[in-house]
Amino acid sequence: MSIDKEQCYFALDLELNNSQDNSTVNPKIIQIGLAVGNYHDYVNQSLSSYKWFLDPKEPIFEFITQLTGICNQDISDYSVPHEQAAKEIGEIITTRNCFVNPITWGGGDSLELKSEFKDRGISFPHFGRRWIDVKTWYSLHMLAMGKKPSGGLSSGLGSFKLQFEGSPHRADVDALNTLRLFFEILHRHNRIYQLVNDARALK
Repeated sequence: MSIDKEQCYFALDLELNNSQDNSTVNPKIIQIGLAVGNYHDYVNQSLSSYKWFLDPKEPIFEFITQLTGICNQDISDYSVPHEQAAKEIGEIITTRNCFVNPITWGGGDSLELKSEFKDRGISFPHFGRRWIDVKTWYSLHMLAMGKKPSGGLSSGLGSFKLQFEGSPHRADVDALNTLRLFFEILHRHNRIYQLVNDARALK
């Protein structure tokens, strides 16, 4: 029993233009982050990450600028059309023959992205209907050890003796760290199953 170390996966993360009290209705996406790779890439620290800025057609909340570092000037200088982002994301995950469902920290990002594309009449037939939520895995891990499943992605990484790499709340950085945590959890679970099978063989 072993992991398919050649299978590619992709992690998705979004940054949204939302007010500090989280009261914005249907907040617009301002940054898409993608991380891609297989288990070999994870071990060799060669996972790939990408980012796209999108123009929300409204000013960036000051709270969001403080949280993410994304400002109005970034949108003005670096944003791309939704069509371009959709095309490039599709090409990346198709070229790498990625597993159909995105890896996420929490749920909903893939639905929000597909919704923005759909609202603009953009065809995007790439994500599966579901996602693999690493946050839920982390919560189960903590509960199984009798601990509270609190904290964010950095805490999740720390529970597996991993350090967060880069600055948090950047979509590409968060996607990369989400994919790192996914592979580490996958590796740990595989070791557990191997130990169980070995123990059964001794009976």
